[in-house]
Amino acid sequence: MAEVILEERREYRRDAIMMTQEPVDDGEVVVVVPQRTVHMDELFPGAKPLKDSSPSVHKREILAACVMGLSTFSGGILEGFTSPALPTLLQNTSCSQNDSDFDFNSTVEEPYCDLIGSGAVNGSITSDMGSLHLTEEEASWLGSLLLLGACLGAVVSSWVISLGRRRGVLASALPRLVGWIMMAAASDVYMMYGGRFMTGVSVGIVTSAAPVYISEVAHSSIRGALSCVVQLGVNLGIFTVALLGTFVGWRGLAAFGALTVVVYFVATLFIPNSPVWLVSMERQDAARDVLTYLRGPQYCVEYDLQQIISTKVNQQTYSWKDIVTQRSCLLPLGAVALVTVVNRCSGYNAIITYCATFLHQAVPAVSEYWAANAVTLMQVVSTFGAVLSVDRLGRRKLLMASIAVMGLGLATIAVCEGVTQGGAEGSWIAVLAAVVYVSAYSIGIGPVTWVLVGEMFPQAARDKAAAIISVLNWFLAFIITKTYFNLESVTGIAGTCSLYASVCLLGLITVYFVVPETKGHSLGEIEAYFTYSRYSWGVTKNKHSVALNSILECETGSSDCYSTFQSE
Repeated sequence: MAEVILEERREYRRDAIMMTQEPVDDGEVVVVVPQRTVHMDELFPGAKPLKDSSPSVHKREILAACVMGLSTFSGGILEGFTSPALPTLLQNTSCSQNDSDFDFNSTVEEPYCDLIGSGAVNGSITSDMGSLHLTEEEASWLGSLLLLGACLGAVVSSWVISLGRRRGVLASALPRLVGWIMMAAASDVYMMYGGRFMTGVSVGIVTSAAPVYISEVAHSSIRGALSCVVQLGVNLGIFTVALLGTFVGWRGLAAFGALTVVVYFVATLFIPNSPVWLVSMERQDAARDVLTYLRGPQYCVEYDLQQIISTKVNQQTYSWKDIVTQRSCLLPLGAVALVTVVNRCSGYNAIITYCATFLHQAVPAVSEYWAANAVTLMQVVSTFGAVLSVDRLGRRKLLMASIAVMGLGLATIAVCEGVTQGGAEGSWIAVLAAVVYVSAYSIGIGPVTWVLVGEMFPQAARDKAAAIISVLNWFLAFIITKTYFNLESVTGIAGTCSLYASVCLLGLITVYFVVPETKGHSLGEIEAYFTYSRYSWGVTKNKHSVALNSILECETGSSDCYSTFQSE
């Protein structure tokens, strides 16, 4: 065994860290390294500096994550666009509007006549009327084509982000900008379709690139919180577009969306590349410079750099076949895929895409427009809660708690609708249940899904695995959104919410058995856990603890090479 004598201090000599074969003696530290690979945790037992998670210490990492958040904020504008826009786009000549404060002679299909009459659509929005009218079937395609485009974007995202995570986000700006311009200038439904599809391609690329980038630049002590910025940006965008819909027509909303693309493109030019990607490109010096910039000159970046390098040296190259056959990737892929299925099949996309319509049908006695604003506001507040709690409570606890509360919220809406048939006596209970449902999603499974995407996959497979999950995510979102009107017409709001609630129940059981806790562990430790440990889909009693094999095990076989990886 190597004899390692280290004085306990945070500053280490670079030549000692590089594991030379000769003894290094500077008068303070003596390191004797034999001719074999030495794991960083053995060389520096327990020495992981920069545990402080205060914003002042990590300000540049936070800034880089916030820039990624700008790209997902722009995506949130896209996701929430249909909620204020559809009531004015869904019009024909089947009923007249006499109760508004403005003069127009157009009409809308049920239930959208009531939406306008109840105040869900104001004068500014209706200024866009007369230029474009959609049927209910066309509206369902408008809402879901964004998600279909995101599937295509997710397919190509693996190749795009392999050229650089930052470059992937920059590349996403072009189709998004063109799509927004097409929607703002649309003279027929096909221009709207084309614009939504192109912006969807951009969304698919960003949702693969942003979580990976954040996980690779963030220190492990704040990685979970910063990864929540992905969902925080989406929710801020949804709330912003709902609020702007009070004053601006749908063409104005499209113009605002185009402006957000320019903002995030310019901001992304000023953030560094991912150090993990730089190491994969054999640019260690550039990676060291980036880590020094992100962590600060007072931080010993060699520990992090050598951990990235050692992970790269010890890992294999993954083909697409290996992604679904090698346990080091198959196990985390299966776990994250199951979480993604629960995420999307619980109905969130349908409820948010058609938020005003959903609330109008569920609680017609309440102004659904302002109820929708309350729901989207609580999304934002709850996501801030996720940012503050994900590194304290852990991913697993947040997942299980949020899925359980989501199921209760959906069940409450179903009961209120079934018992009161939309009467005033159950309206506020149903609205509160909708707020609880969206809040639980936003504090738990919404952001945590993207946290897991960024940290559970092996470094060499991260781009391909993230692309697979992104394709699955957006395909399921497309199916759920496209079939919402059909499902609601057959089963009613009560039946639809009951179906979504049953998904939450099954999801709660699934998460309990298949998702481990990753809080506080480096990306290398998580990769070693899935690669070497005796991990299985079952759990051992109630402690959910398993052995985490050190990278040293395959070279030394020593029992000293084990550490404990605990989920609770």
